[in-house]
Amino acid sequence: MTGRSGADQRRNELEELEALEEAALEGAAQLLEEPLRAVERFERSVWEDLKAFTLWGERALVAGRVTLAIVASVLLAHAIGLEMPVWAAISVLRVFQNDKNATLRRGLERIAGTVLGGVISYAIMLDGKNAALVWIATGLASAFAVYAQAVTRYSYAFILVGFTVPLMTYHAMASDQPILETILMRGAEVCLGVTIATLVDYLTSRRQSAKKPLKPLFGPVDPVFIGHALTVGIAVCLVPVIWTVFKLPGFDQTPITAFIVVSAAREGIGWKSLNRIVGCALGAALGLAGVNLLGHAGFLPWLAYLTVGLFLFTQVCHGGSIVSYTGVQAGICFLLIFVQEPIPHLDPAEGYARMWGVVGGILLVMAVGLVTWPVRQRITKVVEEHRHAHEKAI
Repeated sequence: MTGRSGADQRRNELEELEALEEAALEGAAQLLEEPLRAVERFERSVWEDLKAFTLWGERALVAGRVTLAIVASVLLAHAIGLEMPVWAAISVLRVFQNDKNATLRRGLERIAGTVLGGVISYAIMLDGKNAALVWIATGLASAFAVYAQAVTRYSYAFILVGFTVPLMTYHAMASDQPILETILMRGAEVCLGVTIATLVDYLTSRRQSAKKPLKPLFGPVDPVFIGHALTVGIAVCLVPVIWTVFKLPGFDQTPITAFIVVSAAREGIGWKSLNRIVGCALGAALGLAGVNLLGHAGFLPWLAYLTVGLFLFTQVCHGGSIVSYTGVQAGICFLLIFVQEPIPHLDPAEGYARMWGVVGGILLVMAVGLVTWPVRQRITKVVEEHRHAHEKAI
């Protein structure tokens, strides 16, 4: 009887183990199901977008206008002696909406967010010798901006605050340039890009959307974006620490890393992350290829390569497909690597350093996001429980 009882017990244990294994496999399959569907959807959408590529259709006309505006902003920023023409170019890329009213609204929010970010940066750098204080304050400012953009009416303005603060504070720490000069230079670059995008769209666009009713000034508490803000704050704080401790290449590119951190973490991990990773890879590949291929070839080859690259990516940006965000990220990464001052200067070392800034930012967001995942899940649960309890009480 004892032997039979022991055999039954072992059999039961084996059955329980098999049940646990099946549950684990089922759970893993469920976790992988959504990413695999996203990859399949992305692949299908890319092929559809490639088939829609044109050299003379409506997409090509829009891409040509955006490309013209970006190239004009780069050349004008260089001509008047701005430090980083690439930020003027990125402003054009992100503001241009192929709609007069929408472009104007987005441009005004970009300028407002940049000004507010400059004020916050100046306040942070009043005691710029205390590096730890600067890192913490910069992380807190970026975290606040990421959350504010999710729950306020002026979301784009606040995300510009999140970009601008680390761009300015970390640039000031990595260079001898006074913070006020950095703020004024960054503001001039953004204003130039916004002005050119608005003028080109106003003069060439036939679209003019009607005014939309204003959203509430503040929305309800968003627990998901509390988690995103936590991820941003920690990651932005860690940017200069990691680059210093591990002696990674391009410490002076930590502002770009922080820029990518805020951009990536504010959306969490999902469909946009897939678009972002693929877009950055394409933009970096084309940018680095140009840097190594052209070298000291001169102004005209540089201009031709820049124009063709932008035309390719902006056609995806404004193609209206669900992979348009891939084109946005590819365009940004391409510009960051290929537009170096003094134009048409192309330094492979600087190109690779900037690529490290982009890749490092994405990897850092992914790592911090995984570490903070249990905390973020707990925050979401607590906020939702509190909300349900409040609704029941009412």
